[in-house]
Amino acid sequence: MKYEVTQTNTYEYELPVRQSINQFRLRPLHDVQQTLHDYHVRIQPNSKTYGHTDYWGNYVETFYLWGEHQGLEIETVSTVEVHPLRLDVTLPLTDQQRTELHSESFKQAYTEYMIETDYTTISKHVMEEETRELWANAQDELDFAVKLNEHIYNSMEYVSGATNVETTAEKILTHRTGVCQDYTHLMLALCRHRGIPARYVSGYIYIGENSAYRGDAATHAWLEVKVPGLAWIGLDPTNNAIAREQHIRIAVGRDYRDISPLKGVYIGGAQTLNVSVGVKNLEERVSG
Repeated sequence: MKYEVTQTNTYEYELPVRQSINQFRLRPLHDVQQTLHDYHVRIQPNSKTYGHTDYWGNYVETFYLWGEHQGLEIETVSTVEVHPLRLDVTLPLTDQQRTELHSESFKQAYTEYMIETDYTTISKHVMEEETRELWANAQDELDFAVKLNEHIYNSMEYVSGATNVETTAEKILTHRTGVCQDYTHLMLALCRHRGIPARYVSGYIYIGENSAYRGDAATHAWLEVKVPGLAWIGLDPTNNAIAREQHIRIAVGRDYRDISPLKGVYIGGAQTLNVSVGVKNLEERVSG
């Protein structure tokens, strides 16, 4: 499926600001799961960007605005084609896959996606209680992850504004409300507790007119789990979905801190940020 994605980020400042240093991760990934055909960025006030690839393989752009300005707009337009994995997640893992999953070499290879972070730290006793029944009824680790995806979807209430970017998985598990970032951090914690490498994914989701999916107003978040012999498998607990052709990936990391879409520092007063995202399916037939 091929898409055109436009994201506009508009900062308004209480008073003129200066010496602004900004960094963003908004260019979609280009890999075996998706092809980035075109990407360009417009910044107002005009500024040149400097790009590099970070440790996790994400493209990061940095720019500077030294003079006074009372607003800032960053607009990105991407044309990207998603190649979904043709994978039946109901098929059991083989004995060889399970043996490798439990091996020390596999754990060492993916240790960064198995450790706790500030966002995903929860009491081990609490995680054990939360996952005990699911774990007992799962045929293997992949089946557990799929069941957990559904469990989080059913046990959480999606409430915009109930949390912020600093909310941890432990608080989410207590209050059972949040948005896609919160669903994802909670599931990361519980997968890692059961020995499954899992990583945070930021991106976009194509909703379409008749879809019940949530998360199209801004960037979306979900996670990917890793089992031997298979590519990273995307799971979206916010929508109880397997990430396929409707999910467009921007960046991956251990948690939100690794993939933060926008951040910066400046000299000046308070700011407000408005984000708008539009995802257009370029393969839809024009009716009429």
